[in-house]
Amino acid sequence: MKLSACRELKANILGRSYKALPQKQTVKMYRMSRAASSAPTAQVERREPTPVAAVGIAPSPGSSKDYKLALRVFKGHESSVSQLTRGLTRHMSEIDLATGVQYRPRLTVRAGGSVGHFRITAGTLGGFVEDANNYYMLSNNHVFANSNCCLNGDPIVQPGPADIAGSFKTIGRLDRWHPLSRTNLAGVDAAIATFTDEVEFFEPWNYAGIGNIGVSPVADRFSVTRVVKRGRTTGVRRGTVSAFELDGVAIDYSQAEDGSAVVTFDGQIEIIGTPPTTPFSQPGDSGSFVIDEDTMQAYALLYGGGEDNNGIDRTLAHFMPDVLSALNVQLVQ
Repeated sequence: MKLSACRELKANILGRSYKALPQKQTVKMYRMSRAASSAPTAQVERREPTPVAAVGIAPSPGSSKDYKLALRVFKGHESSVSQLTRGLTRHMSEIDLATGVQYRPRLTVRAGGSVGHFRITAGTLGGFVEDANNYYMLSNNHVFANSNCCLNGDPIVQPGPADIAGSFKTIGRLDRWHPLSRTNLAGVDAAIATFTDEVEFFEPWNYAGIGNIGVSPVADRFSVTRVVKRGRTTGVRRGTVSAFELDGVAIDYSQAEDGSAVVTFDGQIEIIGTPPTTPFSQPGDSGSFVIDEDTMQAYALLYGGGEDNNGIDRTLAHFMPDVLSALNVQLVQ
């Protein structure tokens, strides 16, 4: 179907996804820390509308102008399929359906290696950015900022804490992060850190096993088909974009003492491996740059994923221009 019709259908089903909750929404607590050592930990209370499925746009094989609806029904909500697709019999051939999807955060000085906030396990150093004042390392909030549970200046270590068998270095200090928010559906899971004196040099464009990337990101999210990334856990993996504009993506960032902490994102990119039976990413690859294999431009920032009922792992990523805009930075020029 045409992109406009696909978006109209997406909006319809996304609305159903929020209404299909099997039980009443509850009021829960989410710990949010401010970036100042003197600021106390705050408790933010609000209702959590959590969808039963993510809905987006998938490429239509054999056509560059037609699309399918990407419907990703979360694990435990498979019974909602009939409710979500009610009255859409004539559109079923145009729906790319996956059930049992369970997206999770992916934790794990050269891009693609193990790194992390001193209190996490390990994630991936995605790449390097700059503003008028400084150069920075870029990764996820849950990799550099411990899912909001952080203070400005917290140490970033390499390798990540889970990979420390002997020596390690404090290579960075947390500078700023985009807060994981339950209310901002256009949010991103992203953070940047400055370098410490431990770091003398960095390679802003080179990715081992892939090559050099360009100094500008992909401008059109719909223009990309083949992608590649280098991550802490799986190294270099290639994949295919399976959804471009996935709305209602819900991920639980809770830590042991926090209870539920579900954050929902709109406008996300989904990727499957090449071949689909080989996961594009695994836990520990969070923070990786996803690169357009045809243009060698940065396309997206990997932050999560999970398997569906057919055993297909589906990686999640933020469109790179959205990340750069949220943090007010650009790729190193």
